Amino acid sequence: MSYHIYKGVITHPDHKLPLLIYYDANEETFCFSTVDFQKNRPSICEFQYPARSIKDVRNFLKKIGIDADKVEFKNQFLH
Repeated sequence: MSYHIYKGVITHPDHKLPLLIYYDANEETFCFSTVDFQKNRPSICEFQYPARSIKDVRNFLKKIGIDADKVEFKNQFLH
């Protein structure tokens, strides 16, 4: 199965490490991961948050104190 996702990167506010954000428009969910995945979702993506759009993801990020306007989401094709 192949599908498109959107990927953004932030710096974890407490640990100062890169944290990846994956948004799946088809499933209307997003998740956080420390693993960059190409084929399968890492186990942390078992914990998904609802989001109908990237705007919803940005609103969530703002609520947890992230400067969401600086997060750039890029389309990524997984197969």
